[in-house]
Amino acid sequence: MPQKTIYKTICQYSKLPIAARDMGRLQEIAKDCRKVKNYVYERYGGVGGFAKIYPGYTVQNEMTKSGLREKLGLPAVYFYLSIFDALGDIKSQWTRTKKQIEKNIRANENLTPEDRHYLRFIMKQSNCFEAVLTGGEISLTGEWEIRYRAVCGEVDAHRLEQYLRRQVRRHLVRPHTDTADGFSVSPKGYRYADHGIYLSMKESRKRLFILLTDNNRYTRQIYIRLYPEEGRVTINVPVEVKQKHPPGYEGEMGLAMGLKCMFVTDQGRTYGEKYLEYQSALTDYVRERLTRHGRNAKSNPGMKKYSAGKARLERALHDYVNVEINRLLETEKPGTIYIPKLPALSKAGINRRANATVSMWQKGFVKSRLIQKCWERSVELVEVFGKGISSRCSGCGEEGQRENEEFFCASCRLKLPERQNTARNVLQRGRALREEKDAQRNS
Repeated sequence: MPQKTIYKTICQYSKLPIAARDMGRLQEIAKDCRKVKNYVYERYGGVGGFAKIYPGYTVQNEMTKSGLREKLGLPAVYFYLSIFDALGDIKSQWTRTKKQIEKNIRANENLTPEDRHYLRFIMKQSNCFEAVLTGGEISLTGEWEIRYRAVCGEVDAHRLEQYLRRQVRRHLVRPHTDTADGFSVSPKGYRYADHGIYLSMKESRKRLFILLTDNNRYTRQIYIRLYPEEGRVTINVPVEVKQKHPPGYEGEMGLAMGLKCMFVTDQGRTYGEKYLEYQSALTDYVRERLTRHGRNAKSNPGMKKYSAGKARLERALHDYVNVEINRLLETEKPGTIYIPKLPALSKAGINRRANATVSMWQKGFVKSRLIQKCWERSVELVEVFGKGISSRCSGCGEEGQRENEEFFCASCRLKLPERQNTARNVLQRGRALREEKDAQRNS
């Protein structure tokens, strides 16, 4: 099989406590990087900046001429990375805005199919989208001009463009950050030596040495995360690793994902049985401390202790998720895993504690870690249509009954744990999807 590479983030740690003066110098860089980001957010995060953020060199040139770097005294290795980090956030915000607008277009019953087609065409063509946002004239050439004339000939283009501008104004949020807990560094801004790392400082030709717990050396962009209360830093390094092809990974497996238990396989084996305990501990901590903070907001000294406690519980939850996913893959050794597309979160309808636990369910993190670890082991992960997947009988396909986490089918008399029945349905839908794709390729 061809070798593929994937990126994963590894961490390096400072070995000795960092002096308060040196930590202050690092915090000053982080604060200046925050100022640069907020400057870019404010200047280019709105509709007027849309034409300049792709690919971003226009912003880079304008920021160079702005004089902000000289005013802050910030080295170029930090200044320009902060600009492009901010541009990445702005682009992400535009992506989220477009997704929300597309969702509203689908849900708007007053729009005809031709209206929807026109709006989608405009949003997918950057030149058209930019012209609509700025009130300019749409200018296309060649085949695209012919297509544009075809889609706008059947609709009221002026009305739809006004609708699109209103949607953008309603959903576009200009980014802003108040945090200054770290900063990115390009390879020119650091040097590994003496079992540590030398970082460029704001003082000319000065570098700060940080002793590390390992002697690994990298030549790529890194991120310095600061922990001033503890007097330490961590270095996040994105590394490119080859995708592994461990022996024995074969066959297909259906997985049911849940809150009480992370995963149940189509064979009924469970992984992450204690997930709810970790999630509930985090939820209870947040509910209790935030309520207490709200009652004493005026006299409360701050949120540092709360944030530290929350971070500790989140780390424990995340560590448990990683361990259980590793155990799942190493035990089952699947070649292909099928999982259902999970619906949006809804209230549990039992009590406030249960509702809070459901709303804080970190299913996105669980799924992202499963995707990452499957990639590392060359395991194929496939999502299948999830509607009605837990109410269907995996034996005969009829509607069944669910009670006390058990599934019973009156038609074929099948009786199984509810999550196992779901996992079997996932496996069946996954195999049907694969067969359909194979048939399309062969036809």
